[in-house]
Amino acid sequence: MKKNGTFFLSVVAPDALQTGVWNPYAYREEMQSETLEHFASVQKVQGRSPRVGGFKYLPIEYRHIHRGTIPVFTLELATGIQAERVPVIGESSLLFGTMRAYLGNALVTPKASWLGEPPPMFFSVKSEFVHVTPKDGLVYFWWAFLQSPKFLQSLPIGSGGTRPRLDRELLLRTPVEVPVKSVREKIHRCLAACAERAWRDYIEAEELLNSTIR
Repeated sequence: MKKNGTFFLSVVAPDALQTGVWNPYAYREEMQSETLEHFASVQKVQGRSPRVGGFKYLPIEYRHIHRGTIPVFTLELATGIQAERVPVIGESSLLFGTMRAYLGNALVTPKASWLGEPPPMFFSVKSEFVHVTPKDGLVYFWWAFLQSPKFLQSLPIGSGGTRPRLDRELLLRTPVEVPVKSVREKIHRCLAACAERAWRDYIEAEELLNSTIR
């Protein structure tokens, strides 16, 4: 059985020809979305506390982060001198947990004024977090985005034997789809305002309990 069809003929000048390698998967490369690296840098927490610590709070760990999209985490008061040197991070810093079992553990450190403390303020960090610095500065939008199921499902499994963790380079190469900047700014402003209220309420409640019950 003969099928009907069409064909075309193109005439190309020799100097217009370009050599190349046929790639049957080229369409995949063209359809790839932007990656996290387009929007943020990811670094290990670089700062180090002094050998004799003067921090008001104990180092931040995974256990201090609450379930759900809650903009506050537990700040545990230090009861003695910290002799151990641990990484430190400043205010309004976005941290993301890299241990596979704890992916989605993200937090933004509060501003000193929200805690009734003089700036600048630093927080010690004990668990394995990376410091995510959004290029647009909208830390609370990215705090929420990094916890979204769509983003977490895009993350690679990670490696490291019994305690697999996510490599920084793999995190940077994770594809992301985010709204335009004006929408991100609106979400950030709303969440930042919620975070400020929540932290002020948190400190007020802590001070009340410390003065009456504890």
